[in-house]
Amino acid sequence: MNNKRQNMLSQKLSNRRLLVDLLALMFGLGAWIGVNGIYVQLPLLVNEAPEGWSLPAHMVIYNKWACDKYITYVLLAAGAMSTFILAFLYDKTTIIFGNKHSTALLSLMFVTAIVGCTSSVLFMPYMRNYREIYLVSYLVGEGLSGFVPSLVALIQGVGGNPECLNITKSGSNELIPYYPEPRFSSQTFFIFIGTLLFLCFLAFLGLNNLSIAIGERVKHSANMETLPTDTRAPPSYKTNSGWAMSKQVYSYLLIMMGMVCFLGNGTLPSIQSYSCLPYGNVAYHLTVTLSSMAGPLAMCLGFVIKMPEINFLSGLMVILIALSSFVCFLAVESPTPPLQNTWLGEFLVVLSWILISGLIGFIKLGITTLFRPDPGRGLYYTGVATQIGSLIGAIITFVLVNHAKLFHSYSPCLLVAAN
Repeated sequence: MNNKRQNMLSQKLSNRRLLVDLLALMFGLGAWIGVNGIYVQLPLLVNEAPEGWSLPAHMVIYNKWACDKYITYVLLAAGAMSTFILAFLYDKTTIIFGNKHSTALLSLMFVTAIVGCTSSVLFMPYMRNYREIYLVSYLVGEGLSGFVPSLVALIQGVGGNPECLNITKSGSNELIPYYPEPRFSSQTFFIFIGTLLFLCFLAFLGLNNLSIAIGERVKHSANMETLPTDTRAPPSYKTNSGWAMSKQVYSYLLIMMGMVCFLGNGTLPSIQSYSCLPYGNVAYHLTVTLSSMAGPLAMCLGFVIKMPEINFLSGLMVILIALSSFVCFLAVESPTPPLQNTWLGEFLVVLSWILISGLIGFIKLGITTLFRPDPGRGLYYTGVATQIGSLIGAIITFVLVNHAKLFHSYSPCLLVAAN
């Protein structure tokens, strides 16, 4: 069995240019690293932002605003620049309609969100210009856009759960939560993310101009509906014109992609703070960082295993819906969810989010891989399904969080005072 896996891995690594793999990976890394970098800072930001626990819902709605290599250059450059600026303005607020808002954070995140949103309808279809093996490299890079910020945030830490300090205000005593300082500031973190985005810009520059990358492009048949292909590409690599998929399966997979993104990009990130923070700041920090690592690790399986059948993906989708229902239940039960203040409760909430993230990453990889040989516009339509699902999820959850008041935040100090 081990020899079989080694032979499979050797076969996948043969007849490819590792430099092009690296460039594709870095290009994919730039897709969501700006947005993911901001999300993994949420355990630090929600305690200070005027929006409080509803900050994730405000951020998700900015992610769903919905193309040519020059536009991609502009997007990557704008993403890097906005992240550098964010490092110095993330805590600045303004008064809008009588309420204080994190205007700088949300405005600059809108710029980084444009990069992520267009990646599904622009970046990924662009990779059809290269041999199929490099799509996995791109997708792993896209997954690493969550893994890398999470790893750095894990090292950064949140300083631990808050302590309740007795403060005298206006002649009366109040219990105020005090949050210990992390190992390094959010400013340092955002500078690091901005630097990575600049490297992603350079990687895309290399994909378009290095001869070794140009040599790995494919020539598409004249009857195939594709993005324009560079005329300098050699004729030795041809796409598979014998690809076939029934209309029912085609539509079913697009609906599945829309549902996955409805949950993964729109709904679940908005309620994550409500499902995790009642179990403590450390539980929330571990959930955000470890779950962001699970997605790219699941995508890495594309290097070593054969992509699953549609029935298997359907089974994983059922598990994903069940786990998503569980964490939504915990969010609705906030501020007093089951097993609060127990190690089992913390363990279950962290494990559930890790499994959810891993399933989302693997299902998205499976669907994208099934559409990759499509001589039509399969990858484009998966991008459209991604945006539609994400947009619907973001709008619905934003309304539920900010207007229906279905979810309620909790303060550990109010609980201590009550006891």
